[in-house]
Amino acid sequence: ALGDGSRSQDELRALEVLGLETDADFETVKKAWRARAKEVHPDVRPGDAEAAKAFQAFQVAYEVLRQAEERRTWKG
Repeated sequence: ALGDGSRSQDELRALEVLGLETDADFETVKKAWRARAKEVHPDVRPGDAEAAKAFQAFQVAYEVLRQAEERRTWKG
């Protein structure tokens, strides 16, 4: 189960970046990431350095959580 201490500090930070609870499932992660990344996407906010930074942060957060999810899934 999640939220039981099985999440790493990196995962918890990533969830925070995406504005999610510690027990959010991966579907929720994916939806939140898509929504947030869309708002600050370079195509949507060209030349906006803050938006670019936020976009990068969301990408990194998503990647951390995606890899953690894969590790969990493989463990079965």
